[in-house]
Amino acid sequence: MRKFVVVAVLGGVLGVAQADERNPLSTRFIVDAGWFFVSTDTRLRVNGETSDTVGSDVNFDDTFGVGDIDRFRGEVAWRFADRHVVRAMYFQNNRSGTRTLDEDVTFRGETFPLNASVTAVSELSIAQLSYDYAFLHKPTYEVAAGIGIHYIDMAFKLSGEITAPGGTITGTRQASATTGAPLPVVGLRALWRFAPRWYLTGQAQYFHLDFDPYEGSLIDLKASLVWQFTDHVGAGVAYNDFAFRVDVDNESRFNGQLRWDYGGAVAFVSVMF
Repeated sequence: MRKFVVVAVLGGVLGVAQADERNPLSTRFIVDAGWFFVSTDTRLRVNGETSDTVGSDVNFDDTFGVGDIDRFRGEVAWRFADRHVVRAMYFQNNRSGTRTLDEDVTFRGETFPLNASVTAVSELSIAQLSYDYAFLHKPTYEVAAGIGIHYIDMAFKLSGEITAPGGTITGTRQASATTGAPLPVVGLRALWRFAPRWYLTGQAQYFHLDFDPYEGSLIDLKASLVWQFTDHVGAGVAYNDFAFRVDVDNESRFNGQLRWDYGGAVAFVSVMF
């Protein structure tokens, strides 16, 4: 919340210091900062280091009681020429939960048995950098094609206490799996000034990979509405839907399958200068 306030104050200072009106179709820099009301669904299977140790298919959120947490989110855009824009975004979603298992769970070669008390940690983050070229650029709208990189970093950790029927702790078990890689994406973006100081933006990015030992896809969709209530500051709402799928075979840190979906509303302040 403190970062949100700092950005809002910065926008007010810029609005006083400069008299000319800026807008998303012409301004050089845009900083969006706000809160992401995110809902996450994470499903995975992590095998052991040998192919004959198959992991359990689990819904990570439901099985281990890992709840959703609203997150700060920031984005920056730099229009270095009329038709050329560079964009950057960062989002982190680290969560944890503890639950007594109602079934055995095998994760990276370790089996956490029924009635074990297991603490799960999910650490997921995305950094995005992209370039857009507006092949249509008019005073009230533009349509752009783009290329970019999503870097997705993932870590899953389990630690549990094993208890005897009488409640006596007989041992502990731990297991973890991590992976991360830059993923190229292609996309389209459209921006429309449909009324004075009102803007609609829609964008879609896509990626698919089928290269041994990886097979996966990424889809990132976002729509936003901004009301520019001063010459340099706007208030916006958006909805973002993200789906990531990957199957990995014979990878030392992560061997298995991951399905990661998240989506939700974003409320943000947009500063243009």
